[in-house]
Amino acid sequence: MILKGWRIGILFSVMLVLVGCSVTEEEALELGRQAYIVSIEEETEQSNVEMDEVQIFLPRGFEVIEEQEYNILLQQDDQLFVLFHQPSEPPTSTIRLKEDMESAGTAIIYEVRETDELVSYLIVEEGEEEGLLLVKTAVGGAKISTLSTYKRLENDISAMTQIVHSYQANIE
Repeated sequence: MILKGWRIGILFSVMLVLVGCSVTEEEALELGRQAYIVSIEEETEQSNVEMDEVQIFLPRGFEVIEEQEYNILLQQDDQLFVLFHQPSEPPTSTIRLKEDMESAGTAIIYEVRETDELVSYLIVEEGEEEGLLLVKTAVGGAKISTLSTYKRLENDISAMTQIVHSYQANIE
């Protein structure tokens, strides 16, 4: 009987720890927003991938799947990311921001950063499927987007922001 009580006590303790460690959707959104702010304010990562038109930093686990004119398809595990870019647009360009302004009204997160060196934004919207989020972040003429979940949101936003922040066009 005492042994049975211990099992129930241990099970109850484990459940409390798991519930206490889970992050709410609101907390996940705030952590994602903070990841964007921290990543955009950090020094730009040194590029580690050079392609025909661009140089970018890819975080660990990312790989280039396909490169087309103005589009680069990236993958991390089973998740796809699309990098749209305009090599002629500088980091201070508002071209991508203007394109995405209409979706800002329905965004869960809409964050814009403007400095003398760059114009950047983060937009997170509810996806078409429940539990999925459409995430877009950009710096100047480079924008990356993906479908994410609340669980992956913080890491995805951090990686995506590092990628677009490191973007450099190979203009001759």
